[in-house]
Amino acid sequence: MTDALVAFLKARLDDDAQAARKAASREQGGASWRLEGASVRAGDGAPVARHTWADEGAHIARQDPARTLREVEAKRQLIDGALSDRHHVSADQYETCPRATAVDGLDASTAAALEDLNEERRHEDGVEPECWESCGRDARVRRTLELLALPYSDHPGYEEALTGG
Repeated sequence: MTDALVAFLKARLDDDAQAARKAASREQGGASWRLEGASVRAGDGAPVARHTWADEGAHIARQDPARTLREVEAKRQLIDGALSDRHHVSADQYETCPRATAVDGLDASTAAALEDLNEERRHEDGVEPECWESCGRDARVRRTLELLALPYSDHPGYEEALTGG
């Protein structure tokens, strides 16, 4: 599920960045837009858009390419930060989140003991062991990704990304 959501988010952020770069490419004076009278103007003074209401113009100017590119970069860092979050690890495999791996800091012997324990759980419960609530790593990552994806809920691939389908 998480992989599909990450791929969806990265594709939408790529779309946003591409649109912002394209909008900024026609101007010499930078990618910043400003509201000036009944027009939104680019950094070089060229008109970007005309508007009827002041609130429209202020909104358009706030969506300038430079801001969009900063927002895309911030969201990319949030995704990377969420994915680098780690599962709870203890010296005792019984106190270690079942989803922990060497990436989370497990040493080889604890990893082997945890894998044996997980195999027992799979056999007894018939399901893949999940991240513990007390660890919470998977839930935190999932929630962060879902919130970052929410602005794209009108995209045709949104529901599929959420369900991992």
